[in-house]
Amino acid sequence: MERTFLGLIIKILATFIASWIAFGLINDNTLLWIFIVAITVAIVNYLVGDLLVLPRYGNVSATVSDAIFAVIVAYIIDLLTVNFYVTWVSSLVFLITVAVFEYFLHKFITVRARGAVS
Repeated sequence: MERTFLGLIIKILATFIASWIAFGLINDNTLLWIFIVAITVAIVNYLVGDLLVLPRYGNVSATVSDAIFAVIVAYIIDLLTVNFYVTWVSSLVFLITVAVFEYFLHKFITVRARGAVS
């Protein structure tokens, strides 16, 4: 439980930083929308990437799926609202930043999980 909570908090913070870099600095979106995107992406990536893909297919597959889902979620939010927008440059920056964060977060999660079992 503690490991899951810590991993989720780190994921939310990392996703917020990635969202702020991509959508705040590049596209000048408001912090409220950046926070909404970060929370939504973190929840989707946790449910799909960390709980389904990571245990079955490993870190690289989970990292790729998390990065792709992150961009898809951001794009869907862009389509559903006039207050948030993305460009292909910000999407690419978001994809790369999320992939880097997720790769190391998955290593942290799997190391902690192995340590807890031993």
